[in-house]
Amino acid sequence: MDPISILVIVLSLLPFLVIQLTKKFIFFTTFSLFAIFLHGIYLFGPQIIYFLLIIYLISTVIELISLKTSLNFFGIKYSYSLNHPFFSSGIALMGVYPLEVSLSWVILKYISFTIALLISQAFSISHFWIIFLSPLILLSQDLIIDPVAVNKAKLWKWEKGGVYFGIPFQNFIGWYLVGFISSLIFSLIDTDRVVTFNPLYILPVIFYAMIIRNMALIFRIDKVKAFFGSLPAVIWTILGIGSLIILYMKQG
Repeated sequence: MDPISILVIVLSLLPFLVIQLTKKFIFFTTFSLFAIFLHGIYLFGPQIIYFLLIIYLISTVIELISLKTSLNFFGIKYSYSLNHPFFSSGIALMGVYPLEVSLSWVILKYISFTIALLISQAFSISHFWIIFLSPLILLSQDLIIDPVAVNKAKLWKWEKGGVYFGIPFQNFIGWYLVGFISSLIFSLIDTDRVVTFNPLYILPVIFYAMIIRNMALIFRIDKVKAFFGSLPAVIWTILGIGSLIILYMKQG
């Protein structure tokens, strides 16, 4: 393994160490983004920077429009608990949108895109379908993240809830929309990418799998909903690991 790969691995572990030491999510997101930047440059080349910028801009614009105007991409009015200790940076874009959330979109979308790319390459699926596959994987993360954020951590709240842990169905449509638009735009820049096995691809899969840890929290609220809500994430994790194995075997 070359020095750059070792550096990327070390930097990928730092966010978890930093948040344990500081308990500040803003430091976790900052270190995670730096690791993703190096990971993306190393595996995909400089054009991945465009993708990261597209994700940030699209998600930020959609969130701000939804929070500040009557046009709500997430269907039902919502607001963030800006005084919550979780948002320790104290920075809220236009006074309504925490910096931590805006950075998290980039992390989650990059993970989803990488796993979608691995699956499409391993199972010989057309590159075109990544546009639809990536936001599905992104959405599966929200099925676990939102129930904890809303019911346990109280990080944001909805004007009107829904059947799934009090989260409106329109919210999930909004998540898919954010993922779809960013994937669609990037597909016009980066086309026909060929992926071969590299050990570093395991890092996004591990990051994704760690989100499943929240299953234990939502199982305490409602076991049936938690089971069906967590099932997609489990399936994508298995497919991500399986894809790495297939790519390794193809390389051999």
